[in-house]
Amino acid sequence: MNAAAARDYLLALITTLKLTEKEISALESEAAKWENRTELARSGGKDDLLTEAEKETGRIKVKLLKLREEELSLKDNITAVKRRLPGIDARERSIDPDLLEQELLMTLDNLKSITDRAEDKEGFL
Repeated sequence: MNAAAARDYLLALITTLKLTEKEISALESEAAKWENRTELARSGGKDDLLTEAEKETGRIKVKLLKLREEELSLKDNITAVKRRLPGIDARERSIDPDLLEQELLMTLDNLKSITDRAEDKEGFL
């Protein structure tokens, strides 16, 4: 994986985490609503409504548990990618010694030709 792909992956993980956190928040509100309904059914002696409200509360809590596990997994993956990113960047910045040698030789040739022209001009004065 190159650095650009790693950053894109990191962005996707963070985006998914934020969406998961929003979904958790919404489900927590819904769970509170159903727990309130459970209490109302219990205090009103409505056993059929109580049973349904308890089922719905349980279903929501199971979803919340799965989402919280997903949230932890996403956070772990984000941490792992952030930890590896500097190493990925460093590998991409490695120096090719042959290319560096060629660039240095070209620079020296350019410098030599500039120096030669400057000496030629001085000789004419």
